[in-house]
Formats: sequence, structure tokens, C-alpha cells
Amino acid sequence: MSFSVFNESFYLAHNPDVQAAINAGFFSSGLEHFQKFGLTEGRVSVSPFYDENYYLQKNPDVATAVTTGMLSSGLQHFIFVGETEDRQASLLFDQQFYFRNNPSVQAAVTVGRYSSGLDHYLKIGKSAKSSGTNFNEFAYFGLSTSEKVNADVEAAVKAGLFASSLEHYITQGQFEGRVGIFSGTKGNDTVTAFGQLTKLYGVDTYIVPEVINGTLTGGQRLLFGEGFGQVDVLVGGNGQDTFVLGQSLPLTNLPNAPVYALPFYRLGGDADYALIKNYEIGKDEILLAGATSDYNFVQSGDSLNIFSYIKAIDRSDLIASVEGVTSLSQIESQLRFESGAII
Repeated sequence: MSFSVFNESFYLAHNPDVQAAINAGFFSSGLEHFQKFGLTEGRVSVSPFYDENYYLQKNPDVATAVTTGMLSSGLQHFIFVGETEDRQASLLFDQQFYFRNNPSVQAAVTVGRYSSGLDHYLKIGKSAKSSGTNFNEFAYFGLSTSEKVNADVEAAVKAGLFASSLEHYITQGQFEGRVGIFSGTKGNDTVTAFGQLTKLYGVDTYIVPEVINGTLTGGQRLLFGEGFGQVDVLVGGNGQDTFVLGQSLPLTNLPNAPVYALPFYRLGGDADYALIKNYEIGKDEILLAGATSDYNFVQSGDSLNIFSYIKAIDRSDLIASVEGVTSLSQIESQLRFESGAII
């Protein structure tokens, strides 16, 4: 049995009678009340990372047990067995994604250092700005410390007004025109976006020290992997989606260093690429590294394949296949390019 999901301040905010009992000296904490009475009373508002309705919808066997009186709540099941059975408790955390992105965490859970991936995320990962789902927590604040996009959201999360940037995006940000960034891991992923404005990356991300003009700033910067050996599925939502297939990077950390363009899924031939689904012609965008001349666009059935063309060796390398598109003319006006020469 694990109470790792329990959040003291959240429980007290949603159970003011318990706060009053603590003030009167009947209990030393909300956790004491929850362990003695709250769990069997069916009090389920214990954390933003546990959603009773979501858990019961995803687990009909648990819902049946609650309906028949075998359990007081879905939360009771989650605390006793569901957490260790890898049952997802809310939209805010996906253990399988977290394990794929952090294999050392899975190993630590296996040997009993943590009760679950969620336990590690709440104790360590969240404060380190790791992502608990394919919604990129760090990128929602900005790609670097000096390039903040949603500084107000970062401040609100730090103040405890939101459990994570994902909670803000779900409840407010996606309706305010804020861009949601979704990314994958080093393995094969299905990345699904939602919201009015999104960017989808199938590749993994990593945080490095920020360098500006050759000088360490003391901040951090987010970089993206290259997708070697991966086949990722990028699924657009109902809003305007940007499918990202490359990035620009300075050649060195020296001041005024030239910028080069780096396509994702390159050098693996046809073995690594992004499969783009739900692309809406005239609405969605595709972001590539370099220029149009660095790519070949070839129809294949009901899809358009995008090949990175390496001039030096006269070689084309599949980097993406766009379902539902059959010609370059259908997407040409919606192609965007990261600056720099491909090397």
C-alpha cells in the first residue's frame, strides 16, 4: 500500500472540515485523517495526479467493484494495487512514457527504491522539469531560461496554483492560444496532440546548460534528439498542428558561430522516419531544417514521402511520410524551414 500520490495541501483545500479538525487538535495532519477515516469514507480529492472519474472510466473492473460495494472508491484500489499494476490515474501522468524516457527510473522501481514511476515523478522528476507525459513540460515555459514563452505559467506552477504546466494547458492554456509542445522518447512513439496550436516532435528531448555567445548563463536549454533508428507516429489534433522534422543548432559554443540545420530521422535510410497522420491540408504546417532544395517529395499511394537529399553523396533518406497528401503542391505553402546549411 502506497500513499505517494497523497498531497496534504490539496486534501485540506478540498476537505475544509478536516482542516477545522486539525485546527481543533483532533488530528495532526490531513494524512492522518485520510489514513484513519478519509479513505474508507470515500474521500477521493487527494492530489491533482489522481482523478476518480478518469480512473473508473479507464478501469471498468474497478468501477464494478465500487458499484457493488467491494471498494469504497477507485482511489482505494489505486492505493492498494492499482499504482503497482501500472494503472494510469489521471491525464497528468503516463507511467509507460515516463519509463521509456527514463529507463533508470524503471530499474529503480523494479528494485523497490520507488513504489512507481509516479512516486519518482512527484518526489524528483517534477521539480527537475521532467515530463510525465508526451506533453513537454519544459518547452511550455520556453526552449531556454533566457527565452521564456509562458513565464507567468512557470511562476503559477512554482506557487502551487497548478500541479504542472500540463494541468495549466489542459484547463486554460489550450483555450488561450498558447502553443502545446508534444515530444517522444529515444524509442518508437505515438505522439498525439490536442489544443488549438501545437507542435509535434517524435524525437526525444534533453536539457543542457544554456550558452549565449560562448558564455554559460547559468540557465538551461532544451535540445531535441535526432531520431536515429526510430519510427514515430505523429497524430495531429483538431487545431493547427506543426509537425517538426528538424532543428537549427550553432556549430560551436563560440560567439557568432555559424548555424547548421539538422534534419531528424536522417542517415538511417528507410528504417527511421515520422509517419504523420491527420494532416489537414491548408491548415497544418511541416517544419523542416534547411531549404526546399534539401528535400525530395515523392508520392507513394495515398501519402507523400519526404526525403532528405544529401548532395555530397547523391543520396536520399526518408524522413517522413504524410498520410492523405499526394503532391507537393498541396503542402508547399505550409512548409516552414529552420535556417542553416545541412552538413
